Amino acid sequence: MQDPEHIPPVVSIHLPASIENLPDFIGPVLALASAYHLDEEKKNDLELALEEALVNIFRYAYPEKTGMVDLTCRIEGGRLILLIEDEGLPFAIDTTAAADLTADICERRIGGLGIHLIKNLMDDVRYRREGNRNLLELTLSIDPQAVQR
Repeated sequence: MQDPEHIPPVVSIHLPASIENLPDFIGPVLALASAYHLDEEKKNDLELALEEALVNIFRYAYPEKTGMVDLTCRIEGGRLILLIEDEGLPFAIDTTAAADLTADICERRIGGLGIHLIKNLMDDVRYRREGNRNLLELTLSIDPQAVQR
């Protein structure tokens, strides 16, 4: 495992919104998480939430063209913060109907489960629209001792 002294506390990625780029978004974030000693459960939660958010952007933000996605991951105090930005269609995570987990699987409405997962895996989820950009911020609490240099 790399020493946090040699890993910058910020990762920035700018790539096309394409499923082929998913590993190029997730890999550096997981490397940063490992360098700051996130336990396996938190890394798994981080990976699943990030994958869900990115795949939703890849599938729905740009219906007629391939746009770009900016991902910034930073360590700040006892938090790992992901900021995902795109110029796709507006998407208000707070107004999307939640998945009905009580309904029979055959009767459930399609959609909403990924958002449910993201909200339950992350400690804080915030969405805002600024101009023509969607900004989704995902926050995960981490051990503050791991980020001291």
